[in-house]
Amino acid sequence: MCTGLVSVGLFRVSHHAGKLVTTLCGHEGAVNSVAYSSDGLLLASASSDGTVRIWDMRTGEEMMSPLRGEDGAVWSVAIAPDCKSVVLGTESGSVRTWRFANTHIPVQRVNGHSAAVSSVSYSPNGCCLASGSLDHTVRLWNVETPHRPIVLKGHTDKVHTLAFSPDSLALATGSEDQTIHIWDVTTGKLRYKSPQHHEKPIRSLCFLSDGQKIAAGSGDGIILCKLRTERSAVLLHSSSSHVLSVNSSSDGNLIVSAYGKSVCISTLPRFRVKTTSLILGGHTETVLAAAFSHNCLYIASASTDHTIRIWSSSRRLKVQPAAAHEATDNEPVSALFMSDSRVLTGHSRSVSSIAVSPDSMVIVSGSTDRSVRIWDAQTGAAMLPPLLGHTGGVHSVAISSDGRLIASGSLDNTVRLWDMQKGKAVGQNMQGHSDAVNAVVFSPDARWLASGSNDKTVRIWDVATQQASTVGPLFCHNAVLTVAISPNGRLVAAGDDGGYICIWQIETGQPAREPLHTHLSHVNSIAFSPDETFILSSGRHSRERAQIWNIDTGEQALTLNGHSKDVYSAVYSPDGRFIGTGADDMTVRIWDAVTGVPVAVLAGHNSTVWSVAFTPDSRSIVSGSADNMIRFWDRTRATIACPASDDYAATPLHVSIQDNGWLQTPSGELVLWVPTEYHSYLYTPRGSPRVAIAFENSGWHRGESWTACWRSGTTDPSSHVL
Repeated sequence: MCTGLVSVGLFRVSHHAGKLVTTLCGHEGAVNSVAYSSDGLLLASASSDGTVRIWDMRTGEEMMSPLRGEDGAVWSVAIAPDCKSVVLGTESGSVRTWRFANTHIPVQRVNGHSAAVSSVSYSPNGCCLASGSLDHTVRLWNVETPHRPIVLKGHTDKVHTLAFSPDSLALATGSEDQTIHIWDVTTGKLRYKSPQHHEKPIRSLCFLSDGQKIAAGSGDGIILCKLRTERSAVLLHSSSSHVLSVNSSSDGNLIVSAYGKSVCISTLPRFRVKTTSLILGGHTETVLAAAFSHNCLYIASASTDHTIRIWSSSRRLKVQPAAAHEATDNEPVSALFMSDSRVLTGHSRSVSSIAVSPDSMVIVSGSTDRSVRIWDAQTGAAMLPPLLGHTGGVHSVAISSDGRLIASGSLDNTVRLWDMQKGKAVGQNMQGHSDAVNAVVFSPDARWLASGSNDKTVRIWDVATQQASTVGPLFCHNAVLTVAISPNGRLVAAGDDGGYICIWQIETGQPAREPLHTHLSHVNSIAFSPDETFILSSGRHSRERAQIWNIDTGEQALTLNGHSKDVYSAVYSPDGRFIGTGADDMTVRIWDAVTGVPVAVLAGHNSTVWSVAFTPDSRSIVSGSADNMIRFWDRTRATIACPASDDYAATPLHVSIQDNGWLQTPSGELVLWVPTEYHSYLYTPRGSPRVAIAFENSGWHRGESWTACWRSGTTDPSSHVL
């Protein structure tokens, strides 16, 4: 009997084997069209099996029984802007509408087209409905009086696609006749016709967010048309296959297209930056349609392989010199996408240290440009002019627990206090160290300040008087690179450049234990766990660049393996659940503090990450880098892409995988269903990209229905919209 949670360990396999979030199965024929609702909670899919299915994007389950018509294959589908009804175009030429409140009977069935309806769409204002057909015509229907449509004639061949402008005043149509037409929605008159025939039929099109440009998909690739200037089309992307679908993100920065068996995300060219693309492979047959969710975070794709796939998107597609990049399953997603972050710029040199205020509203940074800066954490704007006074680079900053004071330690051998509200120095600089000050930290009650220096000492300062305490100085074996005070304020610890961690009683200055001799040649950072049981260290080592030590026993509890270069900063989240690290490999990584398992890799900095800090609510992490930038990351939305260590200690289960995806024990017991995307990685040789499945002693939910289990562990379903 299972006594814990079944866990999945990924070994050089990125999350969900790429960007794939889930696969929706149920259709028995090709899926021809998909459409998101405006609130992102629903997805409609139309299939050659004669049905339309409505999916709940929070759970991936169907919301209701399939909507079945009597008109053959369903070629196109759209959801009304008010999310109350769905319209579909059929092979027979009819247009049907269902209201979700009464789905057992179609509310409306209108005829008029003499051939299959290839495309349907609601206007953004919800007043009009358009349908395009293989009978060469387009019909504009008033939602209130659908039986008296305006018939738009002008195309000389099949109409494959149509799209309303953002203001609902224009309708664009594309045809087998290789032209694009723009129609006035109010009068039905032709406003614009593409000045020259394209070389191939127009299979799909969409307006960009400015309403002045159209992206079209054809056998030529993706074409960008500027309407007012009537300039020649600009080729964004070409392929050997027809582009059957194009869709623009609501912010106008990205285009998703479908051709062959692939889904492609492309940036739009801006200024002198060329377009870049990322190809998502996974469908086993032709992809017929792809669409962004309205929040731009997800993409749905439909294929003749009978499935719909949901992909994780990113608004920040990393600019690369290559025109396209094929995403491979064993490549970390962070190498392809910059994780979503807010960037704070202003320092002219390396950002060496950062700190977050107790109320999470303020970020303080110290830089080798000799300044301390104060930032609004919500907007990223500088709140005050730079704090100047140090004559050498600022190596460390800290904020007092009451949010009133900032402490800074500098290459000029001094420690300074600053009033965070006024942005002015408090008193005189604190002198006593004979070499550079590398670290400063406040005690939890803000009474004491500890500083560590290259002079091999730790000094304790009285914050009220700014004088050295009677305790100390405290001596280390080598130059002190980092200091930490325990959450209860009783212990002060220091890490030096010889690999030692020294721990003292802060009240007496007496050693609390023998120095810990780590495996690091330099201890760049240390941090106490919130329960004061462990101390975290990071630094320079060929492999074990971050370690967790039991303070009482002096034994090593965990090793965090993943960074490829030296780790310069390591911190616990205030809730004790996570560890954040920053390294010379230019990444920020998040780890499970209990198991040491990698949780997320955050890529975006282009130089060494010197400092990381969690916000007090543990939901965000801030990083400072040698690229002169500060980045503010949302931990809860961090991209999970962890090339896990081969030293994963869990014991794999002795199971076999069945054709239907279930893992089965030798006795025949079904243990776990494995998504198709992972099958090729199970039981592959050690050292290869693989998936290891094991039992883990932690809480779990049980039940016959996955969605019921999902709901039982979720307090805010809206936060999980795919």
